[in-house]
Amino acid sequence: MITVPATVDGNISHNYFQTTIGFDSASKVYSQLIGNMLTDSASAIKYWYFIRLMGHSPSHLALECALKTSPNMVIISEEVQDRNENLSDIVNNLCDLIVKRAENNANYGCILIPEGLLMKISSFKTLISEMNKLFASAENQAAIRARFGDENEVRQMLTPWSFALYSSLPDFFKKLLVAHREVYGTLKFAQIDTEKLLAHLCDQELKRRKEAGTYKGNFAPVTHYFGYQGRSGHPSLFDCSLGSTCGFAAGAMVEAGLTGLAVAVRQVT
Repeated sequence: MITVPATVDGNISHNYFQTTIGFDSASKVYSQLIGNMLTDSASAIKYWYFIRLMGHSPSHLALECALKTSPNMVIISEEVQDRNENLSDIVNNLCDLIVKRAENNANYGCILIPEGLLMKISSFKTLISEMNKLFASAENQAAIRARFGDENEVRQMLTPWSFALYSSLPDFFKKLLVAHREVYGTLKFAQIDTEKLLAHLCDQELKRRKEAGTYKGNFAPVTHYFGYQGRSGHPSLFDCSLGSTCGFAAGAMVEAGLTGLAVAVRQVT
């Protein structure tokens, strides 16, 4: 067996791997789309774009795209975890930015959100883990879904702190957590609209600030998920060259009768 490191998320890490096939292509596809949104945002001057990007863990794609496009804010999952932030902390940080820009009559902007953000928030990680266990151990997932429609049933199935978090979520997001499950019970993160949750919570917080007189702007959120566009985009010239090099090296290893090895290409950064 000969292995070639390839992933658009850039989540294969080793001292001998400087990059993986696909990361450069995906980041450039996403960056072009984000750049289009930034141009539209500056032109229409009335929308806040909440854009979720692929990359369960770590937030390499979100960071790389931020470096290429300079959005108003990028959330890095690992920083959220390191600072032990909860969902309200993230929402307050976003609203502080929106309020500050509104003071300069800039009621528009762009925020990048990594796909795996919720799993880096300790309370959400616990909730998702408990729900995963429930669905994984169930003989009939439909029966578990039905139980989540009754608040008293949910209270019995979850620990008190997880139930409190679940109850605080908007109805549309509760349905997402229950409905989008793999065959073996785990959550389908690609189907969880974290960007819509953040936009919804920011809208609520900004309404409270407007009533308190600390915010006078207008907030019109627009949400996007850039996921499979990166997987299906044409490869960049860099990835074409990297792929050819890895393929040649893998072929040479196979021809030499080697096995249990991975191809590593150096001097690419």
